[in-house]
Amino acid sequence: MKRLLLPLLCLMIPLSSCGRPHPLAEWEPDEFAPASPQRTWSAKWWPDGGGETPEMQTIPPAMFEKDILESPLSLSSSLDVALNANPQTRVAWANARAAAAEYGISRGAWYPAIAASAGLSYSRSPEPFGGPNNVIMDDSLIAGPGLSLTWTLLDFGRREASDDMTARALLAANLRFNREIQDVAYEVQRDFFKLEAAHGLMEAAEMDLALATTVLQSLEERLFLGLATMPEVLEARQSEALAGYEVQVAKTAIHDTRTDLLVTMGIPPSNEVAFELQPYSPLPDEIAVSVDKLTTLAMAARPDLAAAAADVQAAKSGVRAAEAELNPQIDVFGDVAYHYIDYSLNPFEGFPPPNTGSGWGAVWSAGVEGSWLLFDGEIRHNRIRKARAELTAARETMRRAQLDAAGEVWDSYFDYDVATQRHEWSLAVEATAIESFEAVQMAFDFGLRTLPDLLGAQQMVAAARSNRIQSRSDVLISAASIVHATGDLRVN
Repeated sequence: MKRLLLPLLCLMIPLSSCGRPHPLAEWEPDEFAPASPQRTWSAKWWPDGGGETPEMQTIPPAMFEKDILESPLSLSSSLDVALNANPQTRVAWANARAAAAEYGISRGAWYPAIAASAGLSYSRSPEPFGGPNNVIMDDSLIAGPGLSLTWTLLDFGRREASDDMTARALLAANLRFNREIQDVAYEVQRDFFKLEAAHGLMEAAEMDLALATTVLQSLEERLFLGLATMPEVLEARQSEALAGYEVQVAKTAIHDTRTDLLVTMGIPPSNEVAFELQPYSPLPDEIAVSVDKLTTLAMAARPDLAAAAADVQAAKSGVRAAEAELNPQIDVFGDVAYHYIDYSLNPFEGFPPPNTGSGWGAVWSAGVEGSWLLFDGEIRHNRIRKARAELTAARETMRRAQLDAAGEVWDSYFDYDVATQRHEWSLAVEATAIESFEAVQMAFDFGLRTLPDLLGAQQMVAAARSNRIQSRSDVLISAASIVHATGDLRVN
């Protein structure tokens, strides 16, 4: 049926999309939405460009079984898993497909409405035939199929405005889907770097515990030889206990950050997944672009800002659609049926034949009808007021989104700059703390420094090592934040 109707409708309806290389939204609305929840939507045509859309991909299961994931997972493979399983991207994908269906609904208004019918009815009605009997009862049976058609010829802008409004809403939904993928990618990177730092802090805590244990053992030997006092040994035991406590704190941090990462990826925390951490990989290079240029890039590249602009255009079309409701409408209509009729007249005494009959016959009608709603209690005018208010809100929402984006770029740029300098200083602090501890330990062995001096130097090394590990994580997270704030679309 569709193959027969489409060529005829393309000849009869002045549709902008007939004869175009891309599919029609009214027939295949899903082709206008992202093909899968794992990849960003690409505007090869919108809505009248060239090219083909990617084929629909099979949707993987939302929850992974334990034997499906191949461990260990690197950062890139973790991103792949997240884009396949994270519910946020799948919700945005479903919303885009719903918007595509809404666009298809709007496009369907250009086509005629054709309905088939079939009926069977038995009726008795009085007929004023005259004669000896003034009223004759007509018993009749009517049955048969029928076909009706209604087609709007002119609506003075209603359908055009509706098409543009739903198309802009679809564009906004597709762009928000792209931004959702970027959000998930950033969240995975952030949690991955936090897990990397947590493991680094765990190693540092274990090194501190080993060092505290070594100091304690040395003091216990000195106490046996009479070269140390019991208060010094107790103080060393307290230092070892504190180091052991920090190891347990680090274990808790690893558990929590690992849970956060798995949840962000969209898989259960109980999944036994190992991660390929690279705590000594090179850090990103210094940013060669000014913050002003990065802000300009964000204004042009971020999908959520483009979606906000599409919302403004959709609101403008909503105003036009509301104003078009004030105009008249012209429709063409027609119906045809083929009925079987069986009738009898009662009473029929004195009524000349034929007083009964039956047979098949065609029934049809056609015409043009114009309608114009003149008064509706200000309903349409209030809809116009509402649409104009929504347009104002959409414009201010876009402006708010632009300000927020600029703020994100500035904050992430400053955070990266400070984190980079803080990491450089942390390296210097750690190096000097280690040298100081080694010197104090040597002096302590010769009896030139006290135990508090040695324990203080040990704590300085632990603090410096932790600051170095945390500052490295801050550099990586802030670098990912810059990419996210500028809306880098290379993540696909």
